Amino acid sequence: MDAFDCHGRLHIVLSPNDTVALVKLIHQDDHIPYWNIDVPKDVRDFVHKNPHLTPQQLWDGILQVHPQPKFSRKTIYNLWSERISKKWKRDEDEVKSAKILIDEASSQQGHENGLYTVMPVPLHDEPGFVAIAFVLQEVLRRWGGRIREISLDSAWNTNKSRFEVYALLGETYGSGCPLGYLLIQSSGDTQEGGKERYLRDLLSYVKDTWNLRALITLTDKDLSEINAFLAVYPEAKHQLCFWHCLRALKTRLSILRRRPKHYDALEAKKEFDWIDETFVPSGQGKGQAQVCRFPTLDCTKSATVFFVRTQLS
Repeated sequence: MDAFDCHGRLHIVLSPNDTVALVKLIHQDDHIPYWNIDVPKDVRDFVHKNPHLTPQQLWDGILQVHPQPKFSRKTIYNLWSERISKKWKRDEDEVKSAKILIDEASSQQGHENGLYTVMPVPLHDEPGFVAIAFVLQEVLRRWGGRIREISLDSAWNTNKSRFEVYALLGETYGSGCPLGYLLIQSSGDTQEGGKERYLRDLLSYVKDTWNLRALITLTDKDLSEINAFLAVYPEAKHQLCFWHCLRALKTRLSILRRRPKHYDALEAKKEFDWIDETFVPSGQGKGQAQVCRFPTLDCTKSATVFFVRTQLS
């Protein structure tokens, strides 16, 4: 334990007849000089008066006045973040704040400050989910009648609350443009298919309200996105992302030591009637009769015949 010449004294009095102890502490001098890390008033004023500057620009300006500051760079960032958040933060509850912000954006006229107006999308209530959706009404009003190809894409864990964002994009003259967004937060106790039902709400809204008639729909391998498109746009041709298809094949083919999944030829025949149900992997199942693919040969005798069969599962 470190000791200091602080002229301090600790005096404790105990009594055998009492359960209360008397403690007296005298401390005259500080052990370590106090280091003031508070941000000076002129620095606070500089941060509040320049919200358009980035944290790096603010820090560079502060160093010109305070070359060796006692406060940290992180403190300045926190001041800047608190100041800049007033532009978009309407309530301490993030969901309530987002809804207020969407309502404000939906009442704007024209391109105020270069921003598009939005329109909230009505969503159903789903146990275990919190969801918000909106569309860009000016984009839909201008391009909705010409869009024939739409796609869905998603991003996970977009903030500390682990919200997922789904973006609805439309193709216009070879370029993609945003049409709407859906933000979803799910808890552990949710029903299966909840995200798909929310996606249906968004797609049904743009189809019915904005008369968006898509001929081609595009997603990655997310089944909730695929099923939502098939339910709302059954007449459209659905395509999977080519990059995701190649990635799935390369990933599967690169696994060499895993035994292939059992191939049910009868089940495959029910789905695609053109499949030959006698064509099964040669090493699958014990006691199954192997079908000779060459009727002119006697396959029960020894012969130099090689069968090369591949089955992707």
